[in-house]
Amino acid sequence: MHGYTAAPTDHWFPWLKERLAADGIGVDILPMPDPDNPVPQDWDAFLDERIVRRDADTYLVAHSLGCIGVVRHALQARDARYGGMLLVAGFMAPVPGLPALDGFSADLGPIGELRTRVRRRTVIASRDDASVPYAMTQELAARLDADFVTVERGGHFLGREGFTAFPLVYERLAAMMGLAVGEVR
Repeated sequence: MHGYTAAPTDHWFPWLKERLAADGIGVDILPMPDPDNPVPQDWDAFLDERIVRRDADTYLVAHSLGCIGVVRHALQARDARYGGMLLVAGFMAPVPGLPALDGFSADLGPIGELRTRVRRRTVIASRDDASVPYAMTQELAARLDADFVTVERGGHFLGREGFTAFPLVYERLAAMMGLAVGEVR
């Protein structure tokens, strides 16, 4: 799931979809409503409608604002038991300088309960992320009791920062899914 001001065709998302398709894995990259002016309730309703599989064979991948969108969805889908969640450059509290996103972290609820409803959890952060402070992504990982992976120089993992492919995400997701990882292109 993409984040703020992004689209399914941005960054490393199409590459990951193509890479997983080569492994026979079906992938949907959801076009979130109005990503330039996101409204939490609109994103909640959209995800509730579009994420219909909520089982151990479903893995949620998100970037930036998409991470808190996925967390909100998983918390609201109380009957869901996901196979995994991989979050890149995420947060769960107001991000300095981005007050338009504050509503996503309001009334978030007991995030720790996802530890029992999402079998595998990984969070990836970059120490030099200028959009979401590293410590905020680290806190998200701690609250989820997720594996936490640090990239020293990844920025916010955007296409313009060189992230049109992201082998680390593929490798971590493949490991979650129990796929044999071959040479990553």
